[in-house]
Amino acid sequence: MLARVSKRNLFTTIILFNILFSRDGLISQLDAIGEQKSYFSMNISPDKATIALTNSNYTILDLIGIKGSVNVDIPDINSFHCKWSPDSKKLLLMRSNYKKKRRKNGLIVINNMGSIDHTVIELTNKKIYPIGWTGNNTINYLLDEKLITRNIKGFKNEWDMPLIYSIKNRLYKKIDDSGAILIYEANDMILDLSYSSNAELIAFEVYGNKAIIIQNGETIIDDIKDGNAPKISPDGNMVIFMVLEDDGYQITSGDIYLWDSRTGKTNAIADDPEQIEMNPIWISNHLIYFINLRDGSVNKILLEEH
Repeated sequence: MLARVSKRNLFTTIILFNILFSRDGLISQLDAIGEQKSYFSMNISPDKATIALTNSNYTILDLIGIKGSVNVDIPDINSFHCKWSPDSKKLLLMRSNYKKKRRKNGLIVINNMGSIDHTVIELTNKKIYPIGWTGNNTINYLLDEKLITRNIKGFKNEWDMPLIYSIKNRLYKKIDDSGAILIYEANDMILDLSYSSNAELIAFEVYGNKAIIIQNGETIIDDIKDGNAPKISPDGNMVIFMVLEDDGYQITSGDIYLWDSRTGKTNAIADDPEQIEMNPIWISNHLIYFINLRDGSVNKILLEEH
């Protein structure tokens, strides 16, 4: 069972955010950020105190949290797949520009107030992709499809948690500075990887094909056709994903589904034909937020507690 709340007005959304997060002890204050803004995706910090909101081309990044709202003002920002540090104080993200028919990428670390803390890589012609953190100061990223692990403070690399990452169609696990272990090989590019904190539950999308869920090294579900951007719940028991349709030019419909590892069942949890429901994130094990693409508003789904 679930209770679903749609909010067409972003100002109303922020007010409800305040009420909700105050009740749950997650976020006590959020400033209204304007009724005219619309968003495409969200990324919440591990402590649930700050939400990063982006537009569809990832050139805008707004941080909404207990200290108010921040419009990140950094030239050439590219917030695609930005990654929060475990202590929720930093974001790893790219910078990108396209000039004279050439694309350049860079990599930076910003704080939760929107300022640059560390420049990892200046703008370069090399391919860069942020992977994530294995400690409060240890970042992992791909540079020309090679994994780089680096402590931004110059100390020993931290391995406080396992790292799951993909290169093209191969999925790897790494737990220390020694070599990575190949754990899965797909038939096409692996996208939108998500995994539990202990890496026992892993979910990802295979380009042009399906979503796959792996538990304890075994494939549990590999036939979720058209499943996009799976996200694992904080307790590691559930996976949400979206199913989108398009007309060849733009997205025309979107629904959100939930798979529960305890029952093995998959159910639709957001399928309003008046909305294009997409890019969901977990706020808690019983609360999900998603974007309605039709108006860029933020909406919520409440799952019944058992």
